[in-house]
Amino acid sequence: MRGFTFVVLMLAAFSVPAHELWLDKAGGRYTLFQGHRHAAHAGAEQAPYEPAAVKTAMCLGSDGASMSLVPGTGYPVVLTGDCAAVLVSFSTGYWTKTAWETRNVPKTGVAGVMKSWLSEDSVKRIDRWTQATALPIGAGLEITPASDPFKVAIGDKLIVIVTENKRPLAGVPVAYQGDVRGVTGRDGRIAIRLRQSGVQLISASTEVPLDDGKADIAIRATAVQFELPE
Repeated sequence: MRGFTFVVLMLAAFSVPAHELWLDKAGGRYTLFQGHRHAAHAGAEQAPYEPAAVKTAMCLGSDGASMSLVPGTGYPVVLTGDCAAVLVSFSTGYWTKTAWETRNVPKTGVAGVMKSWLSEDSVKRIDRWTQATALPIGAGLEITPASDPFKVAIGDKLIVIVTENKRPLAGVPVAYQGDVRGVTGRDGRIAIRLRQSGVQLISASTEVPLDDGKADIAIRATAVQFELPE
């Protein structure tokens, strides 16, 4: 019963509407957005962000070679490259909630703190399925399809694997288009039914205690994105 209660609480926490990241592509240019365009719940389609929130960007070529991309300095951030997949890490830093307001600052020296957290996000867009895109690209929280997602028909299920430091992560809530579908098993896997054509956005989130004195927890979110024909 204790395990069941834990899962229910995790699902409830994950279901709170949060901004999602996604990458639009035109030619060799990728544009990063955040908002609720692809989410099942209500919210602004786009939400602005500071370009400095983009920390790293990695391009994975069809030959399996990877290279760093230099993010643009304007909003929205634009990345340029010929990539089979792109992985972007993003952080708005520390947040502190009091009875009066929520501020984008560490909890240090703030009175009446109710909750504080470090926000860390990432999004991976896959455009071509290769031996390299079948594996995690980065070292953080990441979602990787277990097989070629472009061969999955609408209405069928795709198995994805949630990893951290490239190791499977169990008990992680996973959402499809912003709607939580369940949690990963011991092997980090979960089957997600693809319910519509167009942009597919599968996301996951974890909470990890912090002892840095600046926040209580780190909230880490990640998403994998690909597109199926209309």
